[in-house]
Amino acid sequence: MAAFSLEGRMCEAKVYLRDNGSERQIMEDVVRVQPDDENNAYLLVGLLGEQKLVQGEIEMIDFLKHKVYLRRHPSATGHE
Repeated sequence: MAAFSLEGRMCEAKVYLRDNGSERQIMEDVVRVQPDDENNAYLLVGLLGEQKLVQGEIEMIDFLKHKVYLRRHPSATGHE
């Protein structure tokens, strides 16, 4: 039986935004999701340092599939 190894495995995630029954990918190769309480949002940081501020709340994180699902707040405006 082969041993399971995480060596060399990448840990970036794709982030999806769910809004009004639809779902769309808003960023890939995300290495950090940081809460921004002042804006009721999350700062997404990509592998190469790119950043995106997204209003909403975390609905689910699937670590096996490297996916983060955010749900937009009903009153969210302005940011992604």
